[in-house]
Amino acid sequence: MKLYPEKYQKSDFIFFLHIPKTAGTSLSNALKTAFAEERSITPLQMNNVRAHPKEIFLNAELLCGHFTHEIYAKRLPKQPNFILTFLRNPIQHYVSIFFHLKIDPTFTYTIRLANDKKHAEEIHNYIKDKSIEQFLEYEHSAIFDNFQTRYLVKGLSSDYKDFNDSELLPVAQRLLLDLPFFGLTDRFDDSLTLLESAMALDKKLHLLKSNKSRNKPRNFSLSPNVLTEIQVRTRCDSALFYFAQQAFEARFGAYESSSGRCQ
Repeated sequence: MKLYPEKYQKSDFIFFLHIPKTAGTSLSNALKTAFAEERSITPLQMNNVRAHPKEIFLNAELLCGHFTHEIYAKRLPKQPNFILTFLRNPIQHYVSIFFHLKIDPTFTYTIRLANDKKHAEEIHNYIKDKSIEQFLEYEHSAIFDNFQTRYLVKGLSSDYKDFNDSELLPVAQRLLLDLPFFGLTDRFDDSLTLLESAMALDKKLHLLKSNKSRNKPRNFSLSPNVLTEIQVRTRCDSALFYFAQQAFEARFGAYESSSGRCQ
């Protein structure tokens, strides 16, 4: 296991694999402040590569977004070599996905779980006035099961398309450890510290929190039955997150030892 985040080199091309609802929008915005605007590929450029000069992509230093490996491997003339991502507590993540589906008609399409906007809008229209209990009974709710495990693998590899979630779990664990860096939303400040160290930044990343669940009631809670059901649906995500927590603790402990912070 890698104990230290690998160090970023000026010649590296960073890709932040933004797993939806992991505080990725905040991190994306922070990362963009560390690079010249012309060195960061925009979603518009990424979604229409042929309409832009090839030099934009050859000279790129940063890409952030919900892009699977199959997409960026085909579209980009230069492949990212410094890939990072964040994971989140699976129960919190599942609830956040549910509430975001209520307010974003094209969310399922944007994150590439639906093949067309019409299907995404159908999912939104069903969920927007339903309870989480009703969502769990919905015929299309299974596409959000073990979301982070599936998304991580799709974001890093075009293989394993026929694997079930249990088969994907060890693949996701291996791919996670092979990343130059990964962070945890639940340890966001510590994750930023590690990332800033890995990138050898002269100044701290400027973070503005954004894209929080605006429609989640403050007093929202899960019934025991719903919690149990979500735990079943996120079993592989929970195993992946626990694995990530152990690896993160080792990396952060090594960083503190090497930097003298633990004295």
